Order: sequence, then C-alpha cells, then structure tokens
Amino acid sequence: MSSAGLLLAAIALVILGAGLLMLASARGKAQAEVARAHLQAQTEQVRARYATPIEPGPQAATRDLRRRWVELLRRADLTDTRRMYLRFGVPALVATLIGALVGGGIGGMAMLVVSAALIAFVVSLRIRRIKARMLRQLPGFLDGVVRLMAIGSSVPAAFQNTVVNTEAPLRQCLVHAIHLQRAGKELDQAVLQVGRLYRLDELVMVAAVLRLATRYGGRADVVMERTATFMRDHEEAQRELMALSAETRMSAWVLGLLPLVMAGGLFVINAGYILSMWQDPAGRAMLIAAGGLEIAGVILLYKLARSI
Repeated sequence: MSSAGLLLAAIALVILGAGLLMLASARGKAQAEVARAHLQAQTEQVRARYATPIEPGPQAATRDLRRRWVELLRRADLTDTRRMYLRFGVPALVATLIGALVGGGIGGMAMLVVSAALIAFVVSLRIRRIKARMLRQLPGFLDGVVRLMAIGSSVPAAFQNTVVNTEAPLRQCLVHAIHLQRAGKELDQAVLQVGRLYRLDELVMVAAVLRLATRYGGRADVVMERTATFMRDHEEAQRELMALSAETRMSAWVLGLLPLVMAGGLFVINAGYILSMWQDPAGRAMLIAAGGLEIAGVILLYKLARSI
C-alpha cells in the first residue's frame, strides 16, 4: 500500500474517532438534560405541594396581612384579643398625650414613634426568648420520641405521646402540628408548616426526618438521635459565640441608643430649644440630617451585630 493510502486511512480513522467522541458527548448531554428535566419536574411538584395558594384581589391581600399578623402574635405567644391591644395601646396613648402636652404636636409625634419602637422591641425580644426556649427543649423532645420508638411505637404515635409530656412553649407549637395532622395533613407536612410558622429551621429538619421515616422507612430513631446531638452541639457553639461577641453587641446597643436618649432628655428638659430649632430653616435641616444619620447608624450597627 502506498504512503498516500496509509495517509487516507489514518485520516479516516481520526475522523471516525472524532465522530464517535461527538456521538458519545451528544448522548451524555442528552442524558444530562433528561436527568435535569426530571429533577426540575420533581422539584416543581414538591414546591406545588407545599406552596400556599395565592388568591388575587384586595380581599386576598387583606386576609394575607391578617394571617401574617396572627402568625406574628402566635410567635410572641400573644392572643389577638382586646385585652392585648389595651395592654400595649394604653401606655402608648398615655405617653403620646404626655408628649403632646409637654412639646405640642412634635412632642406627641416623637413619643408616638418612641412608643411604637418600644412595643416592636418588646415583641421582638419576646419572640426571640420563646424561640430560644423552644430550641433548648427540642433535643429533649426528640430523645423522648427516640425512646418510644425504641420500644416499638410508630413514629406518629411516639410523636403524639411525647408531646403530652412536653412543657411550654414547645408544647403549644407541637400541639398545633397535631391539630393539623388530625385535620387531614400528614405528620411531616404539619411539622413543616409549624416550623415555617415559628421560623424554626430545626423543626423543618425534623419534618424532613419524619417524611423519610413515614414514606420510605429506615432507622428513623437513629437519625433523630443524631439530629438531637447536632442541635445540642449547635446550641453550645452558638452560646460560645454569643459570649465572645457580647462586648461588640453591647457596644452596638449603647452607640445606637445613646443619641436617642440624649435627644429625648434634651427635649424633656428644654423643649423650647428644640422647637425653636425646628422653626428655623437651618435648625430644621440640622435636625433632619441628625435623624437621617441616626437611622443610618442604627441600621449599620444592627447589621454589624447580626453578622457576628
């Protein structure tokens, strides 16, 4: 065979090899696209299953705001009653009237803003304390579920029997999940909904474990035991971090509240001086600039404290 024939044969083999590589690559891409489409379809099914239906219109928006307000009160362990509104509204109204009598309209508006900020702070602090207590109680609850499962109880039965011996505030949270289960939801869906309601990622994790246990079987007691151990380790690490960052967070609180306290004290002592500044264009600009800088400083300090 001549050298030209060998060259053509080599070129043909190279082209054949390139074609086979392109064919294999095309098949791999096709299989990857099929797997990606299947995964996306499964994800959309899960999202559609757990998504809350949204109804258009102003009535749906009003109901959504009402639902969010009730959920906020539930996270703070408050009830939507007239007594609760009087409990927070009467002191704010009295403070606003006192501010209006002392400093006029500006004083009343300032006291109204301060009262609203204090109420928001109290509710936020209450929510954080309740959430922290729930997180401390959750590992012990999981240990109780594991003990009942170890002696032969099913997952739903062990869950319900352990809730009876659980103390507040975790008990109210889990009782809500049991009520949802009795209303027709699966246990994992009920726990997931309650976890999202109280914004507890740990409950969402427990819901995933329950879903695996009720749908696919397996050693759910081992998974729950390891989950409880992880929660304890996480809580211990978080406490150490809080202790190490206490000085920074306290500095942020002091620096954020000091201008407000000084401005409030100055207004109480000499309200006429603040009013005269407000009537003067330059003084009004200074007060507005000071308020804007104070708001910006509080936001930055809050982000600094949250990032630690």
